[in-house]
Amino acid sequence: MYIQEISIDIKSKVSKDELIGEFHTLMSFYRGSGQTQGKIESQYITGNKIVCLPYTLEKNSLARKYNNFYVNKQTKKVEDICKSSLLFRTVGRSYNSYKSPCTCKKSAFFILITNYISIDSPLTCGTCNRTVPLYRLPVYHDYGYMPILSWETNYISCDSLQMNCKVGERWALNQMQEIKSQLSGQGLEICKTIEKLTSIPTYYYLHNYRKLKGDQLVVPCPGCNKKWSLKEQLHNLYDFKCDRCKIVSTISPNT
Repeated sequence: MYIQEISIDIKSKVSKDELIGEFHTLMSFYRGSGQTQGKIESQYITGNKIVCLPYTLEKNSLARKYNNFYVNKQTKKVEDICKSSLLFRTVGRSYNSYKSPCTCKKSAFFILITNYISIDSPLTCGTCNRTVPLYRLPVYHDYGYMPILSWETNYISCDSLQMNCKVGERWALNQMQEIKSQLSGQGLEICKTIEKLTSIPTYYYLHNYRKLKGDQLVVPCPGCNKKWSLKEQLHNLYDFKCDRCKIVSTISPNT
C-alpha cells in the first residue's frame, strides 16, 4: 500500500472550517472513484496549507486519468476557493514487502472478498490472487463504485461484530455465512453486475465458521446442493468453489 500526500496552499481568505469540509468531500469522492483505500487518512492544517495522507494501491492511483466527474468537479472547487493548485506526492510504502495489485492482462475470474482489518480493494483476481483496483473496472454506478464500497462497509461491520463477540455476534456471523442473508444477497448481486460489465466470471466469498462433523469436504454447495469441494486448495486458501452459484469458501477454522 502506498501512502500519498495531497496538499494545497491556502492563498485566499477562505474559512479554514469551510475548507476542511470541502477537502473532506474531495477525499470521499476519491474513495468513491476507487482511487483511495479505507477511511483512515490523516487530514490536518499546518500554517496556510491543508494536507491529507490517504492510502492507495498503486503509486499512480491518484493520476488524473482515474478521476471521475465528482473528483474533477470538487478538485476545481477546492482549487478555486484556495486560489491555488492541489499538489501530489508519494510519501512511501506502508511496508517494504507490499505486493503490487493484479497485473494480469485478463483475469480468469474475480472474487469479491474482504474482512474487518482489510483496506485493500474488495475485489481480487482469481488468477494471481492479488487485489484489483476498482478504477480498472468499467464505471459501476454514477461515475464510481459506491455500491461495491457500501457492501464492503457492511461486510466489515458484520465481521467486526463477530470478532468482538457479545453484541450481535450470531446475527453478524449468519449474515456472512448464510447464502440467503441480506449481506450475501447484496454481494451476489454486485458479482453479477461486475460480471456483466467485464465479461469476467465473478465469485462471492461465503464465510464459513461452522464446526462440521465428519469429512467437511463432502458438504454440498449451500446454493445448489451439488458437489463443490476442490481437489486442491485454490491459492492456499479456498477449499470450495461452485461454478453454478459463483461462490467460493473455506474449511472452517473452528475445528
